[in-house]
Amino acid sequence: MTKVLKYTTFFSLILLGVSPGIAAPSGSFPLLKMAPDARSVAMGETGIAGAKGAFSLFHNPALMTFSETSQAGFAYTDWLLDLSMQSGALCFKRQNLSIGLSFNVFNTPGLERRVLPSDDPLATFSAHDLAAGLSLAYLWQNRLSLGITGRYLYQQIDVNDANGIAGDLGLAYRLNYRNMVAAASIRNMGQMQALLTERTPLPSEASLGLSGDIYSKGDFCLRAQADGQYLLDDDLRLHAGLECDWRNQIFLRGGYQTGSELRTFSGGLGLAWQRFHFDYAYQPLAEDFQASHRFALSIDF
Repeated sequence: MTKVLKYTTFFSLILLGVSPGIAAPSGSFPLLKMAPDARSVAMGETGIAGAKGAFSLFHNPALMTFSETSQAGFAYTDWLLDLSMQSGALCFKRQNLSIGLSFNVFNTPGLERRVLPSDDPLATFSAHDLAAGLSLAYLWQNRLSLGITGRYLYQQIDVNDANGIAGDLGLAYRLNYRNMVAAASIRNMGQMQALLTERTPLPSEASLGLSGDIYSKGDFCLRAQADGQYLLDDDLRLHAGLECDWRNQIFLRGGYQTGSELRTFSGGLGLAWQRFHFDYAYQPLAEDFQASHRFALSIDF
């Protein structure tokens, strides 16, 4: 136990020491601000302590070691207007070590180019964001997990583009009570090259999370997740979600979050059959925008 506490303390110091030096204020790299998986979004975009399988790479890489099997996952997000995001992840679990690969692509088509005010644009162009990551996590004594993710970032607006790098650090501790997990992470620490004359700031954040079973009897289980998210421009957001589980086959979910002008309530469902998992999330948007829909499919292997 003493060794576990030493590792925890050392890792916490790393988290606190690295963040001030390379953090940027909440930025404008859209795909790094959005939870890509349907389960998380349905539960109020929580996931620091409760994300599962391959999609845990996007929330807290330390959670990879808590997966029971290796897993592959793909998700599609129908965002507002014509915006969309595609995401994928692979999680390879080998005893106490887990390795993950992930990608996110965010597309913004049909932007209009104008030089002077006019009814008709001179032309249209598009913008694209890409993030590709490699994650590693290690589990100590079946309780404490530490994880790290490195990401390559690419952004293109019309004919101009820029590259960058970012990283996540995470830890998770499994308690011996109601399947509870306490976790912490620092995400999106890094920097972009200049796009024309300015660098795109990354949405760096520090988060704490807690997940566990509220009630469990027979084939039924009610789970809860809660995250506190501190964006490093002094913006604090709270996220909470519930999941009703029947026989680990049918799932109903709901969630709520603060701090966003567009997103508050959300909901969704999940189905599991043998090695296959399907998840859907519905997220109404404010300001007369249409609702956002997310679909995810994952496969155990």
